[in-house]
Amino acid sequence: MRRVLATDFGIWPMLQHLERASDQMYASSDFWARLANYILLYDQIVIPTGNLQVVAVLRLMLGEDMFDELLRTKVIVLARFDQWFGYVGNGAGLGFFQIHDGPNQSSNNPNLGTAFFKPLDRAIHDTLSVTNPPSLGKRRTELSNLLLDNVIQLPTQSFADNLRDETYRDVLGSPYLREFLALKNAGRSLDQLIGINPNQVVVFSPHVPAEQGDSIEIRSVLRVAFENFLLAIGGHIDATEITGDEATLTVLRAKGQRLGYAAEGNTAFTKIQKISGVPDLGVAFAAKRLTPAQLLDLRSSRHAQSMRDWFVQGSPHDTADEIVAKYVESVGKQSVVELLPAKLLRFAATTGIGALEPISGTLVSAADTFLLSKWFPTRSPRLFLRQAKVVMGNTPVVQAPKMKGRNLNTPCSCGSGKKYKKCCGCL
Repeated sequence: MRRVLATDFGIWPMLQHLERASDQMYASSDFWARLANYILLYDQIVIPTGNLQVVAVLRLMLGEDMFDELLRTKVIVLARFDQWFGYVGNGAGLGFFQIHDGPNQSSNNPNLGTAFFKPLDRAIHDTLSVTNPPSLGKRRTELSNLLLDNVIQLPTQSFADNLRDETYRDVLGSPYLREFLALKNAGRSLDQLIGINPNQVVVFSPHVPAEQGDSIEIRSVLRVAFENFLLAIGGHIDATEITGDEATLTVLRAKGQRLGYAAEGNTAFTKIQKISGVPDLGVAFAAKRLTPAQLLDLRSSRHAQSMRDWFVQGSPHDTADEIVAKYVESVGKQSVVELLPAKLLRFAATTGIGALEPISGTLVSAADTFLLSKWFPTRSPRLFLRQAKVVMGNTPVVQAPKMKGRNLNTPCSCGSGKKYKKCCGCL
């Protein structure tokens, strides 16, 4: 099974403007394309989450029916953490924490910021209350039950017990990081780095770029911790690959982990489509030329499963060009069946195996696809690409769902207790 940990779809804790991560994801054609490719290329997509904010993105991209189906059938799995980590001043160093609503914040008011750390039912309630598309009445109940049944809880505490030691070992074992940290911290323990006040906690989120005045040494330690946290999740769920943005997962790649960056398979898939004359399916989904229903049909075909199995057979260290070369080689070896005349294929289809359809102009391609799969069930993207080419040739352009504006009178998700329009909404 190809099981991917899609860390690029993870929405991580942020102290302000939590809505920006999901808004940017939804607005990015690259994320639409990635999601489509993951659905086609992997048997299971595991998305790490704390406050379930990514649910809104998936619902808007996929539509309600497809979102429900992919979650219910475990094609998409939401893996939830309920703690986060930061670097604490006064010699405490790296550690995990939780944030809860303050005494002035009513527990009944949804708070997207503290939903990361609440029990699952409360996190679901808060997220569905403040994210789009709106979910009311029966649909709210359906979604809540679906998420309660299909979100798995990660053993965050066991990750916390090991993360500190693993991170410090990586930092101390890296000549580059040791030299970098020694610029201002010569002779200091990793628990006592310069650049933090005694009562301060520095939190890392890949959604938030470094700001002027940040301690780059502390941020470096937190980045190593973040990638080790991802590796812990990947090991727990038995992921075969981890995906991420190009700028992330550098530590995992440096450690030589198979669970590094799964860009090669995706790049190879794009190149294979190009040389086969098939429009890029991920790009087509992002441009709304491939509907969610068509994407699901393509994914569910036996040819798509053969394609996924074919990708699994390769070496995990193959580059995209090496994968493409293997595909070209396999296509170059035409089978005996492919060289048979169409008349014989029609005869075999209608007498030897059973009637596929009345003999017509379309029977030749139908027989070809069926017989090649039946008699020569080689695992390859080839037959899937033929199927995708037919689908793309008969696809109408559809309109994307529009992101509706946020209710400005709801409490701001940053936890200030103010209305959104009087807090982050005015920035």
